[in-house]
Amino acid sequence: MMDGDSLLITCSDEYRLLETYCQKRRKPSASACDEKFGDVAEKLAQIADNGLLFDEGLEPDSPVAKEANSDVIVRLVDLLKTSGDELNETIQSNQELLGYLQQTFSYDLFKKLTKAFITSSVPEFLQSRKKREQIALAFEVTSRLKALDLHPMNRVMGYGAQYLQENFAPWVKQHGGWVRVYAPVKFS
Repeated sequence: MMDGDSLLITCSDEYRLLETYCQKRRKPSASACDEKFGDVAEKLAQIADNGLLFDEGLEPDSPVAKEANSDVIVRLVDLLKTSGDELNETIQSNQELLGYLQQTFSYDLFKKLTKAFITSSVPEFLQSRKKREQIALAFEVTSRLKALDLHPMNRVMGYGAQYLQENFAPWVKQHGGWVRVYAPVKFS
């Protein structure tokens, strides 16, 4: 990512929404830092907490999980499915994994990890119908990786925003934007 791209990412709706989401995850009772996205961040958190996120019966079987570093990706996906504190302790105590992350954490690794996490949580046959859940999972991965303190916060947030832009922004725009996609359902 070039420096100009970095500025564009940090000014994007995706980045601002990620900041709001991460703040809500850290302190659920805190008011959102961006009022525009407070309700959206709350809805994303509800989906991540109540959706397919912790379905232990699903196994990652995507082509991404079968690549050269698949064992590391699969271990990270499994760790991401547990609580943030437990994840941080496990990674900090596993010198091999910690060293790998510190040396090789890049957008490419972030992208593979996020895709593997989503694929392991949302079965492939449901992916075309479960975009909202996939987006919520991408937010959750970013939030949990940000909490690890392996790299500067803005790098993980930038990777998350870039991933959202590349994979979900067209769908979100097609459906009326972030606020509309995650608007509460109203019955008349």
